[in-house]
Order: sequence, then C-alpha cells, then structure tokens
Amino acid sequence: MAKRAVIYVRTSSEYQGEKCSPAEQELDCRRLAETQGLVVVNVYRDIERYRVKNKWVEPSGTRYDRPGLLAMLRDAADNQFDVILAWREDRLYRGMRAMLLVLETIQQNNISIMLALETFDPSTAPVKAWLAQVELEHIKERMTMGVKARLKAGKANSGQDRYGYRRVGERIEIVPDEAKWVRQIFAWYIERLSLKEIRKRLIAANAPQKEATKPRKITWAIGSILGVLRGAKDYTTGIKVQRREGDWFEIGIEPILDIQTYEQFLGIHRGSAKAAPSSVKQYALIQGLLYCDCGYRWQPRGATSHFRRHDGAWVKRKTITGVYHCTCNYEELISPGCPRSIPRRDADREVWRQVCNAINHPEILLDQARILVDELKRESNIGNADRERIEKELENLFQNRQWTITQARKGGITEEEMERRLNEYSQLEVQLKKELSAMQKAIDERLLTDWEAKVMQFLDDLKIGIQALNTEPATDEEWLESFEIKRQTVQLWWNK
Repeated sequence: MAKRAVIYVRTSSEYQGEKCSPAEQELDCRRLAETQGLVVVNVYRDIERYRVKNKWVEPSGTRYDRPGLLAMLRDAADNQFDVILAWREDRLYRGMRAMLLVLETIQQNNISIMLALETFDPSTAPVKAWLAQVELEHIKERMTMGVKARLKAGKANSGQDRYGYRRVGERIEIVPDEAKWVRQIFAWYIERLSLKEIRKRLIAANAPQKEATKPRKITWAIGSILGVLRGAKDYTTGIKVQRREGDWFEIGIEPILDIQTYEQFLGIHRGSAKAAPSSVKQYALIQGLLYCDCGYRWQPRGATSHFRRHDGAWVKRKTITGVYHCTCNYEELISPGCPRSIPRRDADREVWRQVCNAINHPEILLDQARILVDELKRESNIGNADRERIEKELENLFQNRQWTITQARKGGITEEEMERRLNEYSQLEVQLKKELSAMQKAIDERLLTDWEAKVMQFLDDLKIGIQALNTEPATDEEWLESFEIKRQTVQLWWNK
C-alpha cells in the first residue's frame, strides 16, 4: 500500500528574491511524490499574512505559529499521513523553536520528511536551522541599513503613498486626477458637509481611488475619506514623514493644499466633538451582543448618563432613554429588513424578561442538564487511577528520552543505540497517547450525587436575587447598582 504524503508550501517577503512561487514548490513536490510512489492526500500552505493578536505578520520560517504548519502538525498527531514533502528544509523552519516543533512531531509519530531540492538529515537539522536564522538576521540588518540610508538621503522607499501621490523611482510625485479630489474633499469639509454626504458626492462624480491589492468591498469607505483628512499636514507642508526602526525621516514632496485651506480645516477640526470625559457612563444592557440583518453590531446611542450641548459642555441627563442603532453607513449594504434603530428600553426589557423567564422556569435547563450528565456517565469508561498511570508513564518516557540523548552526547552510548531507544520510546508514546485520547473524560459520580437538588438550590437563590433586582430602586445609587448586576447577569447568560 502506497504511503500517504502531504505537501507543505511557504512563501514570505524574506524570500522574494528567490523564484519559488507556491505553484512551483507544489509542482516540484508532486513530482517527488510521483517518483517515490507516494499518494498526496493534502496540501498545507502558509502563503499569506495572518493575524497574531492585533498584528498582521508574514509566515516567516522563524515563526512557529504559522496556521498551515500547525494544522499539518495536528494532523500528524492524528495519524493522517506518513510523509511530509517540502521544497527545501527552510520552507519548514528557519528558527530553532519551529525546528524543534517539527522534529519532535515527526519523531513522536514516526513520520518521514522528503525534500524536492535537498536531502533531509535530522541529525544536522539544528545546525541548519541556526545558520538559517543567523543568515536571515543578517539579511534583515542589511535591508534595514539600506532603507535608512535611502530615507536619510530623502529618497522614497516602500510603504503606502497618500491619496494624491504616487512613487516614480526614488521620487514621490503628484497624481493630478487624485490631487483635485483631495482639494475638493477639504473644500466640502470646510463647508461642514457630513462624511456621508462627501462620500455620496465622490461616488456620484466617479472620483478615482487608489489601486488596491485586493478588490474593494466598499467604494469610498468612510475610513478612506478620514485617511485623506488626517493627511492635512502632509498635504500642506510638503513633507512626508516615515519611521523605520525607531528613527524618523522626512522626505520632501510637492504640496497639494495651500496654507489658507489648512488653517480653515484646523479651525473646524479643533472645534469638532471631543471625547466624552470618564464620568460619562453608558447604560445599555445588551451593548455589543446583537447583530442586525446587515451584519453589523447594534450599538447604543443617547443611552449615556450625560449629553453634550452645542457649546461642547457635557450635562447630566434627567432621564436616560436612547436607542440601539445599526452602525452600517453604506446604503448599498443595508438589509431591506433592517429597522435602523430600536428603542433601548424595549430591547433591554425584552432581553431581561427572557433571562428572568429562564431562571424562573428551569425545567428546560434541567432537562438538557440531565441529558448531558447521562452522556458523560456513559462515556466515562475508565477511572482516574488509570488516567494517572498513563500520564505518569508518559512523563517517564519524556525523562528517559532526555537521559538517552544526554548519554549519547557524552559518549556513553552509540548514536545507533540512541536512535534505537528513541524509536522504541516514540512507538510506546504513540500507543499510550492513542489509549489516552480514546478515553472520555472521567466523571467522579460522587460529585454528581444529588446534583439536581444543588442546581435547584442555586436557581432558587437566583430567583430571590431577580426579585430584588426587579424591585423599583429608591435612589440613583441603587438604580446604578441594580443595572450593573443586570448587565453582568445578561453577559454571563449570553456567554453560556
């Protein structure tokens, strides 16, 4: 029976100089699979930027959190293939942490690695990974030095140019067709037109936008107009500021706006609405929990403890009302069934009524809980003692593996003996992990004794609390405390 193989493909900016497109990598690997009599069952790709927390990152070989790589290693642990095919070794890793992750996985799951352009040798992999990381750091250092030298000389470098400009060689030039619309956007803003009205006029006039790497979902999005307005200083002073590795550089460009327009813009912009002070509180029970048919979150409006007068001062409200409104600003995306806004009080009251109803009538909740408990009891086919035994054996295997590697490095055992022992440990580890993964989570039935009575007691306590919350508060302080408890209850119920 032919062995199952998967292909791993990676590209990033670190190798833009090499002709190794994803298609070429995959093609070479498929040729290798054909010559080796392997059956390709999957292809894993890391060819686009991905988000890590709040930052977009390139799928660099030094990163161990690449989505495609992690998916492949998870499938390896599930015994979904026998061989990994890659173009070169540095496609899999260029750093020590990523290398250790790959090598540990293939050793534990008895998986082979084959390379289209090289020969894979696990014994030299750590050295190669270290050299590749050093090489990559040197490349980045040289690139950074070159970029800084260009910027210091006032030459244009990489980066997005503002609307109204384009890069021609080492210079930044004005785009006449865009520059006139920059002036027009500022003229409309000075006339105090709303951003929605400015957008409508730009679309009606078929004003050009910057070319984008991906098709635009929204024509002249509000954010694009704000981006033009935020560049007022650059458009006027004729100076483009770029930052690189903590250093700031100024590049001379031809101004688009005159100083008079800039001063008029500042006069209006400085007088625009300022952020609310910290004393202003938002009173919306279901803020951020509901979506309208347009796909946007409902957000509260007019549900704050204070409101802003025309002179900019914040004044405490006598009565808090407000609405939840759809935040979609684009008419072409608004769903026909979207009501655009709903009264805040009505929405909060209905949600709170449903929460109270679930607590006051727990029969449905108890029925679902009984089903879940019965399933857990049926699936619990092993005791805690057996689970602890297997986990202890896995821990001993890990220690034995480390001891064997240490003895081989000291010369206490031969390399062949080390490989033989490591293979035995890996096979035993696979068996133990399969046994452990086949077990369902053990349930201690003693903890489930009289669980229904405990749940009912908990719900009875909740009922008493609900009755207290539904009592009309006597003071503003009591109302605020009651509202905060309701909000936390709704959030907890929603998350569950």
